Amino acid sequence: MSPHNRAHNAGEERSSDRRKPVQARSKATVEAILTATAQILERSGPEAATTKAIAARAGVSVGSLYQYFGSRDELIDALAHRHVDAMRKVLSEALAELISLPLEAAIPRLMTALIASHRVNPRLDHVLHQLTPISDTAILDDFQDFAATITTTALRTHPDTDLDDPELVGSILAQAVSGVLRTTLRRFPERLGDPALERLLADLVLGLLGRQGSATRGAGSTTAL
Repeated sequence: MSPHNRAHNAGEERSSDRRKPVQARSKATVEAILTATAQILERSGPEAATTKAIAARAGVSVGSLYQYFGSRDELIDALAHRHVDAMRKVLSEALAELISLPLEAAIPRLMTALIASHRVNPRLDHVLHQLTPISDTAILDDFQDFAATITTTALRTHPDTDLDDPELVGSILAQAVSGVLRTTLRRFPERLGDPALERLLADLVLGLLGRQGSATRGAGSTTAL
């Protein structure tokens, strides 16, 4: 290798070494800003979450904040994305287990996962829903769509189910359960930890699936639920 090439490669290595700390610092700064935003929203509400207050809590200048987020709304949208990703992670981890269990055991586990996903920072969740006229409502709707997809996948692939339209049934079940959990979270948050809530939701879902299975068999299906 020529001296010129060695010098060029060494320069690239030094440049790469310089970029890594910058990227790590940028990631840490973004995380600090998002965490500060969440803390202010949870403790003091939307009105207190000004860019100046967020920057001060994150330990950065307002100018630095605007390097990463073009506006307060953009910042809140990014926070909503992070929150929904955390909720999705809790729910997706339950999917593989559901398929291997009998339906009577799988549905209670699904309810446990749905409840657990709604317990991911419930105070922040409530504030973000209050801010939906400001932020992108589709971000928060993503979680309900994801819950419907998880439920539909479980119903379509589970050996104990035989439904004419698992997509419709999965969507309705996810919307119904999410509606109950959202109302419970808003009005009676202490009930999210009550095992009776999980049992009642599981009974509700199993009852609906039983009726759907009976209707399918009555229409001539040869596969039993």
